[in-house]
Amino acid sequence: MKAFALFVLATTLSVSSFALPTPQEVDIELVASRHKNLFIFKVDRKTKGADVEVSYANGEVITNLKMEKRKLIIDFCDVKFGSYVIKVMKGNNSQEFQFIKK
Repeated sequence: MKAFALFVLATTLSVSSFALPTPQEVDIELVASRHKNLFIFKVDRKTKGADVEVSYANGEVITNLKMEKRKLIIDFCDVKFGSYVIKVMKGNNSQEFQFIKK
């Protein structure tokens, strides 16, 4: 009986280790633009409603956005030159992009 209980416990622990959530990337498609100051991307339907955070490369947050539609255009025309990080987050999934304004 003890052997059976140990077998059930070991099986339960090994099965539960496969069920742990792992961070995944959000499915994002970058869209080419003729304008050098625009960052355009599209997400799939399940990613609609994701949070988007735009920050300087040093980590200082500029703005937080919510993806109301599947396509988002970020205009970097009126910001200073430098490197920016765009982070798209939905649940435990996230993906980061870097934009350099020259």
